[in-house]
Amino acid sequence: MELPSWLILALVSFFAWGTYNVVAKIVTNKDYFGLSPQTTAFMMLIGIAIVFGGYFLMQPQELPSNPTVIGLAILIGIIWAVGQLFAFIALSSGAPISKLTSIYNSNTLITVILGIFLLNEIPNQGDIVKVVAGTILIISGAFLVSG
Repeated sequence: MELPSWLILALVSFFAWGTYNVVAKIVTNKDYFGLSPQTTAFMMLIGIAIVFGGYFLMQPQELPSNPTVIGLAILIGIIWAVGQLFAFIALSSGAPISKLTSIYNSNTLITVILGIFLLNEIPNQGDIVKVVAGTILIISGAFLVSG
């Protein structure tokens, strides 16, 4: 059975983000290097620029001219950066990575709700039970791990 390409890409994201959280704790937590959230965010910005800049150079794209599209694309970065900054602050103040990531990764609930109501991605009859059950399990797991 051949895996769909999106699943392979998702697995790479899974491993990258899972590893990234541990490195973020090592960099920001006072028990390790204790880098401030501001400095960590700036260094991370450099890393992001290297990866996305390299990808853009390898896969050149025409930049959009529509102000709405530009604004929404920038908003993606702002929303992500706010979440990341607060995670860095929590890590630097001593939050246990196992509990912190369990809590903020329960963002699945928000994603599912917004997908259904804003994007009209209503699961079909066969999948609705799976989506609801999976969402409940993820959130329950976050509370169990963080408690």
